[in-house]
Amino acid sequence: MNADDFGMSPENNRAIVEAFDKGVISSTTLMANMPGFEEACKLANCHQLSGKIGVHLNLTEGKPLSTPIKGSPLFCDEFGLFRPRQTLFHLEPEEKHAVEAEFATQIQACLDRGIHPTHLDSHQHIHTEWPIGEITIRVARQYGIGAIRLTRNCGTGIGLGHKLYKAAYNARLRTYGLAKTRYFGSAKDVATVLATTQDDVEIMVHVTVAETDKLLDRGEAIRSWSPNGQLTSYA
Repeated sequence: MNADDFGMSPENNRAIVEAFDKGVISSTTLMANMPGFEEACKLANCHQLSGKIGVHLNLTEGKPLSTPIKGSPLFCDEFGLFRPRQTLFHLEPEEKHAVEAEFATQIQACLDRGIHPTHLDSHQHIHTEWPIGEITIRVARQYGIGAIRLTRNCGTGIGLGHKLYKAAYNARLRTYGLAKTRYFGSAKDVATVLATTQDDVEIMVHVTVAETDKLLDRGEAIRSWSPNGQLTSYA
């Protein structure tokens, strides 16, 4: 169970550390370009989270860390801020270079603070765009990072065209030995497959803390799952 958005804000950081303390998540991914990044790195070291942290690669929110992408109108606006998520079928060579430089800078920022990433995923799943996926694989291999999150392949609302795309994308990750789970999705997405598979499954959560100090996943109680897919507890 992976908590996305570590480093987004002090509130996110507090919720994720508490989720680790309660044993309801097994890993998290860190956003190197967001306001809570420095605090998140300190918390990771204080709470001995080594081996449980990946990088939440970001091209869709906040300010970039590298120079080349700031001059790319495809990714950044006139204020130098990332544009919202968009579908990308093709990148020009200079755009590929800019993305790769930004990803490398985000990963290096973690390494510089003593965080050795175990896996990669991305904010708003931008790494699942085909040309971005190619770059993600390249930087993972460059930095010796052994896993990249699949594109969602369970749950409802996946049409035939998307199923074919997702199968091809995930097969490419497996070709490079970077797909470490068989399925990926939210808690709701994976509920059915957890009851029927013996394969590894990644569950994505976005942890928050309610006014009652209860941990929530985007407004819903965080679920803990047993190996047979049965709901066992709430945090």
